[in-house]
Amino acid sequence: MKELKFVSIIVPIKNSERTLLRHLESIKTVDYPKDKFEVIYVDGGSTDKTLEILKSWKEKNLFQMIVIELKNCKSPGEARNKALEIAKGEYVLFTDADCVVKNDWIKQIISPFEKDEKIGIVGGEIHTLTVEDGNDIEKYLEFIKFLSVNGRCNIKKEGYFPDIKNFLPHEVNGNIHSSFFATANLAVKKDALLKIGNKFWDEITGEDVDFNIRINKQGYKLYFMPSAIVYHIHRANLKQFRKQLYGYGYGHPLLIKKHAKQVLELCLNLFGKYIYIPIPFFIKGNIYLGSFHFMHIFLILAILSIILNWSITSKVIFIFLFLLFKFKYFAPLLKLSPLSKFPKWCKIKYLSNLSFILGGIKGSFVFGAIDLEDSF
Repeated sequence: MKELKFVSIIVPIKNSERTLLRHLESIKTVDYPKDKFEVIYVDGGSTDKTLEILKSWKEKNLFQMIVIELKNCKSPGEARNKALEIAKGEYVLFTDADCVVKNDWIKQIISPFEKDEKIGIVGGEIHTLTVEDGNDIEKYLEFIKFLSVNGRCNIKKEGYFPDIKNFLPHEVNGNIHSSFFATANLAVKKDALLKIGNKFWDEITGEDVDFNIRINKQGYKLYFMPSAIVYHIHRANLKQFRKQLYGYGYGHPLLIKKHAKQVLELCLNLFGKYIYIPIPFFIKGNIYLGSFHFMHIFLILAILSIILNWSITSKVIFIFLFLLFKFKYFAPLLKLSPLSKFPKWCKIKYLSNLSFILGGIKGSFVFGAIDLEDSF
């Protein structure tokens, strides 16, 4: 029987009191020899009981546990870099303190590395774990399969992720057609890490996408292992979810600036079909136009047609197109129960999508690359 490899699990953490005990319990019961893994927690300046909980668990000596306090930590990437300095594992696994790992998670996520030496990263599936009865945000995020590989990429089967082919903006910005795995459920082998300097980039956001891209650029493959499962405990309320999506959108222009070709992409998302039109331009970027955007464009045109007294035909066309794209945007929520909360589901979808787009607009000005985000 082949000897099991020693692995390091890295968890950046900050103010995770709400989810930490569930996470720790899952690590305690993982089906892997306790002398074959270490868990490195890097606290970025918690002000709740996170550190108190971590230190009490460390005293129990239930598994090899290292706790690092990193004051004034500016990002999860910085916290992971601190852990990478001391990680001893041949494979390094990443998850978060709001994730509960399945019992066989370690064995499942490292198993593909034995199949092909060119596999540098293995990503697993992320499911929703609801922890609060009646929490509408949790219910909504479970419905849209938030953070899951299946939900984002519509990929269910085990296998290689597609390589980045042309480095067009939509391939590298972290949106739905970008090839990357989130660090909530990711494993990387040590030699691949060393090829990229054994660290994440120093930026405050987008570090997991950049991390995947840099390893892929070194000639390593990304491999999806759907049976390597973690359960994610999502944000507790709409304000926190909107802040999360704003941050995602904010970082996407930076990824485009660093990794994309010198083109501006126009992307039309028409009834589920994406059409990409790259145009040589002095600023890199992409501009998505989907149902969310078309709904507003035709609403504005409908209002103008009424105010400026345009022809009846133009008024009818613009109002019809506004209603059509509005229906297309919100209609999927008719499948989310209870139907009595349909207005609330619409509010969550609209405001979260708006935050995502506003984050992209802000990041475009800050980083000097254009990214008008997609609608979802």
